[in-house]
Amino acid sequence: MLVHRAIALLLLLLASHSMAASFDCTKAGNFAEKEICRDGYLSGVDNILAGRYKAALSATDQPDELRQSQRDWLVIRDQCTTQKCLDQTLGARIKALENIKSAETGKKLEAERQQQMAKSYAEEAERTRREHQAYIAQEQASQQRRQAAQQQAANAQPTPRQTAPPPPASQAPQKESLWQQAGNVAWKCALLAAILASCWAVLRHHREEATIYNDYTDAAITNGVPITGLLIGLVCGWLGMPKEVYQVCVATGVLLAVVYALYASVKTNQGGVNILLTVIAKLTLVSVFYIVMGLLILSLFGTARRKGESLTQAEARQRREARQSRAHIVAASSGYSLLTAWLCRRGEFTPLSECLEFGPEPHAA
Repeated sequence: MLVHRAIALLLLLLASHSMAASFDCTKAGNFAEKEICRDGYLSGVDNILAGRYKAALSATDQPDELRQSQRDWLVIRDQCTTQKCLDQTLGARIKALENIKSAETGKKLEAERQQQMAKSYAEEAERTRREHQAYIAQEQASQQRRQAAQQQAANAQPTPRQTAPPPPASQAPQKESLWQQAGNVAWKCALLAAILASCWAVLRHHREEATIYNDYTDAAITNGVPITGLLIGLVCGWLGMPKEVYQVCVATGVLLAVVYALYASVKTNQGGVNILLTVIAKLTLVSVFYIVMGLLILSLFGTARRKGESLTQAEARQRREARQSRAHIVAASSGYSLLTAWLCRRGEFTPLSECLEFGPEPHAA
C-alpha cells in the first residue's frame, strides 16, 4: 500500500509541473493554456501542432511571415472558452501548417524539376553543337583532301603539245544531254496526252457514250491483277526463289491487266475511239494510283538525318512524317475507290464467268 501511494504522489507532482509543447504550463495564464495543460488529449494535440509548426518553419523560405501568422493564431486560440473550441482551433491550425509544408515541398520539387529540364536542354544543345562542329570539320577535311588530290592530278598531267588540237570532249555530253531533254519532253507529252484522253473518256462515260468499267467485278479485276502479281512475286522472293521469278510475276500481272482492260473495253464499247479512250483511261488511272501509293509507302520508312539535326529531332520528324503518310495513304485509297465505283456503269458485282464471257454483241454504251 505504501508503494502504491508513493507512485500516485509522484505522478501527481509530475503532472503539477508538466510542460506543454508550445508554452510552460507553470505560466499558463488563460483558459486555453490551462485547459491544454489539464487535458491529456488537448495536450497531445498541442504536441502534434508544435511538431507541424517546426516542420513548416524548416520548410518555408519565409519564416518571419509564418511566425507572425502563428502569433495571430495564438490570439484566436486564447479567445476560446470551451474544450470544443480549442479542439477545432488546434485541428484547423494543424491542417493549415500541413498545407503550408506541402506547398513548400511542391515548390521545391517543381524548382528541382525545372532545373533538371534546363540541364537536359543545355546538354542536348551542347551535344547538337558538338555534332555540328564535327560535321563541319569532317566536311572541311574532305574538301581539303579533294583539293589536294585534284592539285596532285593536275601537276601529274603532261603539258599538251601545241601541234595537236584539243579533242572535242564536249560533243558527247552535249549529244547525251540533247537525248535526255528529248526523252523528258517525250514522256511528259505522253503523260499529258494520256491524262487528256482519260478526261475525255470520263466525260464520254458520264454522257453514257462509252463505258470505262461495266461493274464492280470488272473494276476489281483491272485494279487487282497487277497487285496480285506483285504479291506473288514477293512471296516467291521470300521463299528464296531467284529474282527473275519475281520479275516474271510482276510482268505477268501487268500484262494480264493490260490484256483484260483491252478485252473488257472491246466487250462493253462500240467503235475504235471509245475502245481506245477507255483502255487509256483504265491504264492511266491504275498506273497513277499505284505509283502514288508506292511513293507514299516508301515515305513510311523514314529519311536520313538532315544537316544540323539531332537524333531526337530526326526521330520526332520521322514519326510526324509517317503519320502524315499514313493519312495520305488512307485518303488516296478512299478517293480512288470512290472514283472507281463512280466509273462503274452498274453498281453491282457480277459472276466472274459473266465478266470473262464474250457475248455475241457488246453492251451499248
